[in-house]
Amino acid sequence: MRLSLVFICFSTALLAASGAYPVTYEGGSLPLSHHKVTARFDNGAVVFVQHGQRLAVPVQNITAISCGSDVHRRMKLTKTEKDYIGMTWTNDNREVEALFKMNGREYRDFLKALESSTGKKAVDAHKVPVVVHYDLSPTTI
Repeated sequence: MRLSLVFICFSTALLAASGAYPVTYEGGSLPLSHHKVTARFDNGAVVFVQHGQRLAVPVQNITAISCGSDVHRRMKLTKTEKDYIGMTWTNDNREVEALFKMNGREYRDFLKALESSTGKKAVDAHKVPVVVHYDLSPTTI
């Protein structure tokens, strides 16, 4: 048991040292399944790899970064916190979005690397006011 715990901690540290971040694709417009993805920064692009499929997003195309946490309490004694990072970028004049879930350590490291490579500051999703636009144009029946 102790050996497997050391192996898991060591392998996670090696992934972070190599510039690879284990993330989970939660949704968006990427052709990925909702499972584990490896994200890495390579030659001015954020590269996502899942089951041999490789998607590269040039950092100059990234238009927005959002971040946030979701906290759940279980029986008032323990809480689970999930950290999310959302990215928006343009690809062939169309907007593409993706949401990724990760643990606390990878969240901080990936967010810092993403902000420094893009030059954009992440927006905290919990602190942004929501604006709703209603289409009030008259309709004919």
